[in-house]
Amino acid sequence: MEHTSQDLRVRRTLKAIRSAFYELVLTKSYSDISITELTDLADINRKTFYLHYSSLDDLVQEVEQEITESILDKIRESAEQMDVAGCVSCFYHYLDECDDVQQKLLCDPHYHFFYEDVTDAVLKTGAFRPFFDRTRHPDIVRSYSISITFIYRNWLKTGRPIPLEELISYASVLISRGYSGILEP
Repeated sequence: MEHTSQDLRVRRTLKAIRSAFYELVLTKSYSDISITELTDLADINRKTFYLHYSSLDDLVQEVEQEITESILDKIRESAEQMDVAGCVSCFYHYLDECDDVQQKLLCDPHYHFFYEDVTDAVLKTGAFRPFFDRTRHPDIVRSYSISITFIYRNWLKTGRPIPLEELISYASVLISRGYSGILEP
């Protein structure tokens, strides 16, 4: 749902819902978050929540859309130029600079659905169309694109064993050379 009201009470309520959701994301997996728990933490009643969202999934979709737009703002230019290394660099810098909630939503295995939805939304934009139009098997390219985040996730999981710039360089070469091998003439 898009919220455009200028009413101060509405803005405060939406902020309270969002803050409570973020707090729960940091401590629980999505399947363990309930509307009751969220509304108690936000200090609102369930009816108030349902005035703004039809379900917790609606709130998640709103957050997914915002993060998708943020990622696209960072990588659109590189994507439009089919600059794989630029996309990797911009995306890794985005992940490294985002807050704890965004990083958990995009990198934690308990929120894999979130990452999948955001990835699908980003890759379906016109900025990425050339990556898929020039290949025989776009679905395989999409799967390959997902490896970019798995490389970053593993780097986080293993305690950031190399500097970010070295990770970007290594991942970019690995992904670029692999991708160039499947381009159609």
